[in-house]
Amino acid sequence: MVPLSSAKQRLHEHFTSGRWKPLLTFGIMAVSNLFAWCCLSLLPPFFPLEAQKKGASWTIIGLISSCSELVIFLVSPLLGSVMHASSPRYFYISGLWIVGICITVFGWIDHAPAGTPFIAICFAVRIVEALGTASLITATFAIATINFPDNVGTVYGILETVTGCGFMLGPAMGGGLYELGGYSLPFWVLGGCVLACGALSLALVPSQTYEDKGKRHSSVTLLRSPLVWFGAFGIESALICFTIWNPVFADYLTQFNLRHGVIALVFIIGPGIYSFTTPFWGLLIDKKQVPVTPLIVAGLTCSGISLLFFGPVPFIPAVAPSFWLTVTTQASLGVSLGPVIVSSMKCVVTGTRELGFGDDVKSAGLVSGIVGSATSLGTFCGPVLGGVLTEYFGYRYAMALGTVWIMVPMVCFSPYLCIRARRDRSDAKKQPNDVYQQDDQPPMELTTVRTHL
Repeated sequence: MVPLSSAKQRLHEHFTSGRWKPLLTFGIMAVSNLFAWCCLSLLPPFFPLEAQKKGASWTIIGLISSCSELVIFLVSPLLGSVMHASSPRYFYISGLWIVGICITVFGWIDHAPAGTPFIAICFAVRIVEALGTASLITATFAIATINFPDNVGTVYGILETVTGCGFMLGPAMGGGLYELGGYSLPFWVLGGCVLACGALSLALVPSQTYEDKGKRHSSVTLLRSPLVWFGAFGIESALICFTIWNPVFADYLTQFNLRHGVIALVFIIGPGIYSFTTPFWGLLIDKKQVPVTPLIVAGLTCSGISLLFFGPVPFIPAVAPSFWLTVTTQASLGVSLGPVIVSSMKCVVTGTRELGFGDDVKSAGLVSGIVGSATSLGTFCGPVLGGVLTEYFGYRYAMALGTVWIMVPMVCFSPYLCIRARRDRSDAKKQPNDVYQQDDQPPMELTTVRTHL
């Protein structure tokens, strides 16, 4: 009989070495990101009610909820540019611990004095939590890009699924735990889960030495690529489309005399479909080499049309508001935005490699910083834009103006895309294989096939 200690040692070696090591690392990161995004979306069901008791206005409550996204947008590129000086693992684990501690501390904020002290503490804790979340997100994308260079689309699709599930589960868990045990319980439970993930990651996520194989570049150099700009604007526009209706959607649904439970279910239709379809799009892009630019254009076009019927807009008199039309457009948004975001991420990665960036830790950090910044800008601007447009123009016209907004990337970048498509067709005739490589650097682990853009 094999001793128990020997069996444990063999099992540990089996799952922490060889081909299992990247998969184990990615699995732990996925679970950690799920809980982190749950913490970020925890507040809406119950915090506004508690904050009102402490003297906070609706404007202040909105700023407390959305300031995290603004902070993540501002610091993600900076974290991406300095990550190579240390290690993505260090930023990943420290981000987890910061988020866990801050969300646990937030469970005691209801004991703070009402008025200015309560508001100031809320802002301080949310800002520090956002710094930890930005560190976690940026490091996760960097580690995933380095460990899976040949499956970037698939990996990013899975991470987007995790993000969507976190945003769905956060409010549900927060509301359920609040009803079960009061204000503090949601923060303590989810904070404990994040801290447990931090301890597990500290024990199982290996320290890796990453080799710089490309030239030394800065984030300014990365922004020289129109393809990077196109990908970043694609991510931002898609997420604006996905969140522009959030602050006013519940009020719109009241006209159908729905129960609160049904309204909550309607809210998760779009994010739910998006979460479970993004891995499919990532796998399709990686395995089938589907052109990503047409996917972005088609996805944004379908999303814009869906927003027109989300109101529906008043200048389509034949279509009247109805509950089932709203459900259908929610589902349409969930399906059409998945390929936009995954393809846009692929564009950012491809654009950096065309500039001469290698598959090294610094390049991965810069890419993840751009992706994280664009994501947070979209999720911050969407609700703000929706609230302002609804206040001045009404809900139905606000959705129409949102359609105009998400068409901006296609209008602005259409000349570049046409020139690029013509160049790629010309290159394909001259060189059938058409594998793009920089002349002054060794071949990259993941080559970029230009004809597939």
